[in-house]
Amino acid sequence: MKTNNTSIEVLIIALLAAPLIYLGLIWNQLPAEITTHYDLAGNANGWMPKKQAALFTVVISLLLYLLLRYLPMIDPRKQLQTANYQKLRLMFTLLTSAIMSWVFYLANHSVSSESFVSVLMAIISVTIAGVGNYITTIKPNWFVGIRTPWTLDNEVVWRKTHRMGGRLMVAGGIVSTVLALLLPLAYKVGITVSILLLVSFVPVVYSYICFRQENAHRLN
Repeated sequence: MKTNNTSIEVLIIALLAAPLIYLGLIWNQLPAEITTHYDLAGNANGWMPKKQAALFTVVISLLLYLLLRYLPMIDPRKQLQTANYQKLRLMFTLLTSAIMSWVFYLANHSVSSESFVSVLMAIISVTIAGVGNYITTIKPNWFVGIRTPWTLDNEVVWRKTHRMGGRLMVAGGIVSTVLALLLPLAYKVGITVSILLLVSFVPVVYSYICFRQENAHRLN
């Protein structure tokens, strides 16, 4: 287990370093000010000096690493030191690294608005599917998972909600990834975001229904 954790830790650090390494490789090809923010239609609406962008990337990467690395230490239930949590850390780190690398790529290449939106939505959708794959067996805790009043109050409700919600996230993430790549730009964002919101909202409702059922079963 220790070797496995060490391997994941090294991989996480490598993923966080990847955007900075890529930025260093293309540094001389970039203008003094680069685009760092886009609207949902793929239009640039925010710019930053490239030195400031590099510093911002370092700060965000460091904060993300420290937050996810030491979060288990402040979990009152001490349930986050699991293989699944390490894989969740890996998924969130991969998402952050991919988005940062994509932004730096766009700063150095001319890409259509549709391509920008397609890739961004696909990255987010794949991450949702990946997270869903790992939360199906995550143990009750105060920081990670589908945390509603009903899942936090009842471990059976937690387990059932995460089993259903995780599978739903995997299915929704896969479907929204495909649609993000295939749909016309006019429908791409609305439909894919709707799917992702749906797979986030349904488990919340399900947790309440499951809680009511568990209470009724105990009373009987």
